[in-house]
Amino acid sequence: MKLRLAAFCLMLGLAGSAGAETAGAAPARPTVVSLDYCADQFVLALADRAQILALSKDAEREFSYFRKKAAGIPKVRTAAEDVVALDPDIVIRSWGGDPRALQLYERFGIRSVQLGYAADIEGTDDVLRAVAAEMGQSARAEELLAARPGPSAPTGLRALYVTPGGVSAGKDTMIEEIMHRAGLENANTGTGWTSLPLEGLVLAPPSLMLAAFFGFDDDATDRWSVSRHPVMQRLMAGAQVIDMDEARVSCGGWFVADEAAHIAVELEAGR
Repeated sequence: MKLRLAAFCLMLGLAGSAGAETAGAAPARPTVVSLDYCADQFVLALADRAQILALSKDAEREFSYFRKKAAGIPKVRTAAEDVVALDPDIVIRSWGGDPRALQLYERFGIRSVQLGYAADIEGTDDVLRAVAAEMGQSARAEELLAARPGPSAPTGLRALYVTPGGVSAGKDTMIEEIMHRAGLENANTGTGWTSLPLEGLVLAPPSLMLAAFFGFDDDATDRWSVSRHPVMQRLMAGAQVIDMDEARVSCGGWFVADEAAHIAVELEAGR
């Protein structure tokens, strides 16, 4: 590992030594650096503390699900020189950092792990297991999946996903998967991410709305936002509104099932 750091320092023209390795035996499992807050969630849930060399700069932000666990853990920029200087065994990323740096990491013997894309909740199992295997934590992944809440019984109710910027979720989205797991049907009949059709909503007002990112992102709630439209405000006032936990839906991880369970509990409480 020291040779890897020394070579990198020479390549950058840096003076001085690459530094001594930490005394003592190497950890039994590979050391890890994560480059974005989605990768952080997998590292924080799966890794032993001794494995984690650094997390992304966003690891303690409000949209990071395991932000409390990130406290006290070093954070790193996505600059390649900063990552290599930490000398990890593996780098885990979703979109963080320059993809061109991945080849550089490989040259220094640092393995790159790219998070897979999950189209549905079952697909998140495969992503979790794949990352866990790279980290030597397969047993922990199975423990997380075993503790995950199961699907709720169908309620016959339809829900509309709303955001302050007027974006909604139609078919073939993870939000719809969350709805189905909570026992709900999607009131948005479009496909993918769509705009909220105010005219249609006036003709058929939804009785249930799942709201996310309200009061979360000031840039999304400026004076032109759909959420400030008097029609939208009236529709929301007349519906049951369940506030979603944005940290559970910002990344496509296994923990989106926790959000479905949360919706089911809130729905039962509001009946």
